[in-house]
Amino acid sequence: MVFFWKKSQEEKLAEKGDKNAILKLIQQGKREKAIEILEKFKDNPELLRILYDLYMQEGKYYYAYQLIEHYDRSLGTAQERALIYERVGEREKAIEEYLKIGSFESLSSAGNLLYQMGKKEEALKVFERAIKLSPPSKKEELQKTIDGIKQELGIIKQEKESLIDKIRKGLQKTKEKALFGIILRGRKVDDELFEELEETLIRADVGAKTAIDIVEDLKKEAIKRNIKTSDGLRDILKEKFLLLLSNCEGRIEFKEGHTNVYLFLGVNGSGKTTTIGKLAYKFTSEGKRVLLCAADTFRSAAVEQLEIWAQRSGAHIVKKEEGADPASVVYEAMSKADNYDLVLIDTAGRLHTKEPLIRELRKIKSVINKFYPNEPTETLLVLDATVGQNSIAQAKVFKEALDITGIVLTKLDGTAKGGAIIPICKELKVPVKLIGVGEGIDDLQPFDAKLFVEELLSVEV
Repeated sequence: MVFFWKKSQEEKLAEKGDKNAILKLIQQGKREKAIEILEKFKDNPELLRILYDLYMQEGKYYYAYQLIEHYDRSLGTAQERALIYERVGEREKAIEEYLKIGSFESLSSAGNLLYQMGKKEEALKVFERAIKLSPPSKKEELQKTIDGIKQELGIIKQEKESLIDKIRKGLQKTKEKALFGIILRGRKVDDELFEELEETLIRADVGAKTAIDIVEDLKKEAIKRNIKTSDGLRDILKEKFLLLLSNCEGRIEFKEGHTNVYLFLGVNGSGKTTTIGKLAYKFTSEGKRVLLCAADTFRSAAVEQLEIWAQRSGAHIVKKEEGADPASVVYEAMSKADNYDLVLIDTAGRLHTKEPLIRELRKIKSVINKFYPNEPTETLLVLDATVGQNSIAQAKVFKEALDITGIVLTKLDGTAKGGAIIPICKELKVPVKLIGVGEGIDDLQPFDAKLFVEELLSVEV
């Protein structure tokens, strides 16, 4: 009976505005009761601050906003006020608070808000302030944002590269190492030439067996067609490459008038999240409504990286805290998908936990099918070209989990293993739909087998 009497006394004291009694209620976990009481004492500065702190802890930003606006504009820190204003849609006030703080993070937030409001000139000035305070890990990404805004404002002009130029640039490292252009120019056709050509094909990561088979075929054709110099072998080699790549070319499917779901697979570091961001930019630029789904909740900074791409591309995003169940993030995205033309889903790629990964991907597919039985439109496997044909082993793990409709081969510009596209096509029997030939936002291009082979075997190096 004593216990209940003490409790009753505390509540009575609290209801009279006794600060210590209210704090005891909070310590006992009776936060809602404390809030109910504190609402009656908003004119008391001490109790007002306790109420404000409770609202912030509970994530009740609109109620905290009401306290700031109607009772005390100095409540909380500038960082807290900026967050509150941003959450309730008072973007001008949020920007004002972020600028008062002046840190890299706050300036970046202010710049993003200004850009979203269409105030590109002001956003540029703020981002240029932010980059001076930027940590090394953030500087490159922020510089890309600054350059992008400058291009939009016409401050700097970027000449539009043709697809041929992009492929040429992307294959430069492979060509420098393989030296097809030199070997196939003005050389006498003999055993030494064929040995060099075989070594060159292997260096380009075409694969030893494929390289041997190609060279054997070239020897036979050289005799049959009475070819005396290496120049005459170029067209035959093109034919061989095109034959090997004949079923390897594909285009991204998009169904007009429907919600298209693209599911992205790939090991961490393959360029999966960047690929999603670049595709989001492409589709939003075409006037499509795009939703990004941050279902890679295990890799540190994956959600943050996708958020940056959402801001850059103008797409919306569904996310949860790090470590959340990926399928639950997909469920939330699918529940909103009717409002979008495309939903692009990022997934984790932890190959060291193969079986859990496969189960997780199948679970995600199952969630998609609860909402859209015929989706995904595309299940795209993202492979890192710098890994070369070693990525085939990675691919087979993902193929165990889901039917893959296409491959995205990234970082082609950063490798001498461009020829690996041949064994990848041959082994996986899945079309390559996109290739990454640079770091620019528009450097993700459709795979064109004929153009690829032409540039790979061109004379210029």
